[in-house]
Amino acid sequence: MSDFAARLQIERTELADRVEKLEAFILSDRFDALPNVDRLDLREQRSHMGKYLEVLTRRVSRLCN
Repeated sequence: MSDFAARLQIERTELADRVEKLEAFILSDRFDALPNVDRLDLREQRSHMGKYLEVLTRRVSRLCN
């Protein structure tokens, strides 16, 4: 695997971890206590992160196969 492919895989792994943590936070009581505008922003952020993760996953798959 090239250095670029390895760095891309690391980025994908780190992003997947952040998405998982954000999803857990969104399901928590602490999230429910936030103002509505912050909850909306975090849900939107989660959506964008998910789409970015999909793109990284496809790129890693192409580079590693």
